[in-house]
Amino acid sequence: MTDRFRFSLINFIKHIFIANLLVVYKLFLNKIVEEVMIPSSAHRIQGINFCLHPSPKEMMKMDSLCFSAAWSEQDYREMQEQSTFSNWLLQVPTAAQVGMLSFQSVPPELQILRLAVLPDWRKQGLAKFMLEQLEILAESANLESLWLEVNSANKAATELYYKQGYQETGIRKNYFINPLGDALLLKKVLKYNDKQIAQ
Repeated sequence: MTDRFRFSLINFIKHIFIANLLVVYKLFLNKIVEEVMIPSSAHRIQGINFCLHPSPKEMMKMDSLCFSAAWSEQDYREMQEQSTFSNWLLQVPTAAQVGMLSFQSVPPELQILRLAVLPDWRKQGLAKFMLEQLEILAESANLESLWLEVNSANKAATELYYKQGYQETGIRKNYFINPLGDALLLKKVLKYNDKQIAQ
């Protein structure tokens, strides 16, 4: 066996191992979602829940209703093929789907990629509810922090994140095009991690 062949074989085995590990990790996250999420009674809108496995078409439709620069169906199809990626649709009994959440979990961090509520359903605590659910998931998976990029011009979103304990860690000038704006990098270190350090 030549050194080159041995090196190629080792790299191939590593890739297979990592891919399988990420698939197992995603299954673990899905199990956590089923077992530890806050019951819908925690929100004043009764019967609220998540669709945990929406189709790319469903995600694209909700995205286009919430964002001026929406992801395409193909974008979601490609993202859903990645084992680190998850997306949920927020559902209420009276109006079907009213919000969305997309995120990527790569321990020890979780990155929020998309978070939105339909315009007619905003200012009812639904975005906060989704953030709280995501935090429960992250803590249950022993993740250390959550982070995201948000358009500095989006005052409602930045205010929500600050109220939920996110702190600015950086800024990317002129990062967003539609609408134009700087990207604020916000991060929240989970409380349980602070407790562990203090012990």
